Amino acid sequence: MTHSTSQIADTITAASGAASEGLTGKTTVLRALTDLFCLRPEPSDEEVVRYSELALRILPQADSSTKIYVASKLARHGHAPPAILSTLARADRVCALLIYEHALNLSAADQIGGARSRDLQCALAMARRKGVSGDITEALIMRREPDIIAALAANESATFSRSGVERIALFARHDEELVAKFSARAEEPLVSAKQFLRCSTLERARLLAAARRERLGSPSEKIRAGSEMSLALRESAQTRDWEAFAKILADQVGLDTHNVMQFLADDGGEPLALMLCMLGVSIEDAVRIFLCCNVPIAHSYARVRALSDIVRDTPAIIAVEIMEAATGRAITAPVLRVAGDLQARGSREDMLQDMQHVSQTTTQASKCNHAAEPATCEPVRSESYERARPGDGVRPPRVKTKSPAAVKSTAVLLRRGA
Repeated sequence: MTHSTSQIADTITAASGAASEGLTGKTTVLRALTDLFCLRPEPSDEEVVRYSELALRILPQADSSTKIYVASKLARHGHAPPAILSTLARADRVCALLIYEHALNLSAADQIGGARSRDLQCALAMARRKGVSGDITEALIMRREPDIIAALAANESATFSRSGVERIALFARHDEELVAKFSARAEEPLVSAKQFLRCSTLERARLLAAARRERLGSPSEKIRAGSEMSLALRESAQTRDWEAFAKILADQVGLDTHNVMQFLADDGGEPLALMLCMLGVSIEDAVRIFLCCNVPIAHSYARVRALSDIVRDTPAIIAVEIMEAATGRAITAPVLRVAGDLQARGSREDMLQDMQHVSQTTTQASKCNHAAEPATCEPVRSESYERARPGDGVRPPRVKTKSPAAVKSTAVLLRRGA
């Protein structure tokens, strides 16, 4: 190809000196030179440099149709000179749209430039680009334009950074169809628990489901709200006295009444459901409260059903963890006091069981000491283990039985008082 490009260079020089041919000869040579370059799928570095030098000399004088022809050819070539692609993108809008969406060898700087372009169509072309990287999608998402977000959702080959994904989830939280498209492509929730109050209903459900999966098999204590508190909550909700309702919740969970009022104004209702979880409100009382809430909740059977499922299926400790992450404040819910009592109770039970084990061992040794025939004694079993609780992964102890000779010698020593 080097010999061919030298011949074409001579042709360009001759064409530039012929006034009768003018620009027509140069543009024809540029098309021929581009065709010749694209015939080589793996051109050498020298061939790429030579073609780039010749093309850049002619492009400023080429007409629009020739630029589009060259752009369409180079867009499909994996070794197209980035300098020519960049020049074409800046020189002609049609070329820019074609290059931003299809050019295989477009530089990262030019891709960022297309994502931040003032021309919405150029940004949309970048959003439709095959295999667009996470840095580019993040730049596109930061434009906060619905058409671009929709184009990214339809681009199944696009990749997203974690921060870009969270921006999408927060920006599109009111568009259920759009959130569903992104959620279907993610194995884990798109946002963290810190964004619980700001994310969509679908992402809140995914966060709760992920938290339940993590705690499968872990022991959890059931919390039951007192009858007086349940009655006060129910009556405040039925009379629409939400200030009194919020004050009761705030006093129980350790949050400000103003913050609780903001949670009650949430159209999804999940913050309210989690607070009822933390207090151990029964499912029946929770349903009555949801039916008295604002219109988006009370007038939707599906919403009341979903919130009731949250109250029934979510352990209180998970509700505490999520609300602490979302609010950035410590929660003082009854479940935490119960957990402390359970830990103290477990310590006392361990001590009592150890004392009982020592007593049983002493009694058994005393029986062997008073037996007429040592050989008829029950085998002495020695045990050493820690008390296993459900879910802590401790395996039951192995019990070792002493041999008859060891039992006999032990009984003799006991009889002699050794």
